[in-house]
Amino acid sequence: MNDKQMDALIETAQRTFVNELGSKIKEIEELLAACKDECSESDLKRMMRFFHSINGTASTLGLDYISSIGKKWEKVIRELTEHGHNLDKDILRDLYMDISIIKGKVGSISEKSSTRNTPVESNDYVNIPDRGKILLIDDDITILKLLENAFTIEGYKVYICDDSASAMDTIAVTRPDIIVLDIMMPKINGYEVLEKIKSRPEYSDIHVIFLSAKGEIDDKIKGLKSGVDDYITKPFVIGEITTRVEMIMRRSGNYKEKLLKDCLTDAYSRYYFNFRIAEELERYKRSDTPFSIAFVDMDHYKRINDQYGHQTGDYILKELVSHISKNIRKCDSIFRYGGEEFIILLPDTTKEKAYTVIDRLRYEFSSEPISVGGSALNVTFSAGIKQVCDINESTDKIIDDADKAMYYAKKCGRNKVVVHNEEINIQNFKKTLLIVDDENTILRFLRDRLSNIGYNVITAKDGSNAITIAQEIHPDVIVLDVILPDIDGFEVCRQIKENTHTHSTKIIILSKKKRKNSIVKGLYSGADDYVTKPFSMAELEARIMRVLNSTD
Repeated sequence: MNDKQMDALIETAQRTFVNELGSKIKEIEELLAACKDECSESDLKRMMRFFHSINGTASTLGLDYISSIGKKWEKVIRELTEHGHNLDKDILRDLYMDISIIKGKVGSISEKSSTRNTPVESNDYVNIPDRGKILLIDDDITILKLLENAFTIEGYKVYICDDSASAMDTIAVTRPDIIVLDIMMPKINGYEVLEKIKSRPEYSDIHVIFLSAKGEIDDKIKGLKSGVDDYITKPFVIGEITTRVEMIMRRSGNYKEKLLKDCLTDAYSRYYFNFRIAEELERYKRSDTPFSIAFVDMDHYKRINDQYGHQTGDYILKELVSHISKNIRKCDSIFRYGGEEFIILLPDTTKEKAYTVIDRLRYEFSSEPISVGGSALNVTFSAGIKQVCDINESTDKIIDDADKAMYYAKKCGRNKVVVHNEEINIQNFKKTLLIVDDENTILRFLRDRLSNIGYNVITAKDGSNAITIAQEIHPDVIVLDVILPDIDGFEVCRQIKENTHTHSTKIIILSKKKRKNSIVKGLYSGADDYVTKPFSMAELEARIMRVLNSTD
């Protein structure tokens, strides 16, 4: 991760922080108003957790002044609690004054943030299923989103849990390699969660890192003695925490295998592909030895998943990799690039020879039905071939050209192989996006950004207009905000999906609602994906590409 990406992560996290802090301040003000005479012990603990959270999170985000206020009041309230004292009028007055200062700082940050939006972009993508799985357990949404974005850029599959009471259920479902666990949480603290993890023999290979604002030596010693693999204090530097996770993963016995192989299909990983194509480029520069790649994409893969289930989809991917692996040379390699996309690397191979090989693989694979649950499925793939002909060509350009050739094969009817040439009309691939949001700033930003990378973009500010446009223009993808002035996004999604003329349109819902029931509601309304705000443009672009690919 480079400095630009780190800065962008911090800016995104600051926006999340101030958004979350606004509602938390309101809750504390209501609590203080109720505590004019006397605060209960539970009320004081709520206040202490509030200031503890501000202290750790604000300092991590470089908001030192806000952090100092949090640290000050966490200490004051803790001392009052320990000595059995309560908040008197003077303390309440000072407390209100400092909360007003925090509100002013938050307002200032919000104004600055509204004038810019910094997307988090990653150039060094690593095949997520192969790098390892990380579970983040913290009741602080800002820290969760910051670390989720950071570890996603580093190539990990990231899961988040903001409720320590449901942590064990989340662990059972995700089976992570590493858990980053906050210590101070309501309901069940980090030590109690750790004790439960250690009591389960099946979780003995899961590594745990404590994350805490408690930075005293005694706190660290207590944490490490409890059996965690590492103890990281807030404020932390993103590079430090990603490096510590990397070091723990490197000590894991199956780390190398995770880096090199895709755990589902047994194809090589995208991470390893980056090394292999770099080697071939160097060899080409030294000896002018030609090589080619083939970009392979399953045809109608989403339809297979929807009709037969994801287990069947996974089985077909395994069958494809098995078929290709058995019928290519030992010097050739197949890599899982993402989802149902694969790249075949063919050293010492011209585009003509590559075409012959890939078309034979295509024909043989499509000619043999795959038996699934008593049904025989005829499955096909499309492929684009690119021969490296220029020593100055970058890896991204090589992949992009092969990808364009593959899309041309799709447009020509699928189940075809196309060799890239400069005459392929890229405009044929231009897709239409409908952006639906009642905020002018969001509309302009998304329109400009997505137009610049090659999409036809149209916009709508309300649900009724969006439905009309969808019926008239038939966009390829609709990016739909939930909160709209007339009809909410869920209802817009439902109406578009139930209309026979627009039901195939792909819909991505945007929402600030992170709760599980909101996401489930969005998906039940027919949405193809659900993205929570704040989001990075890199993430949104990747999700748009994913739903577009699933249609082909």
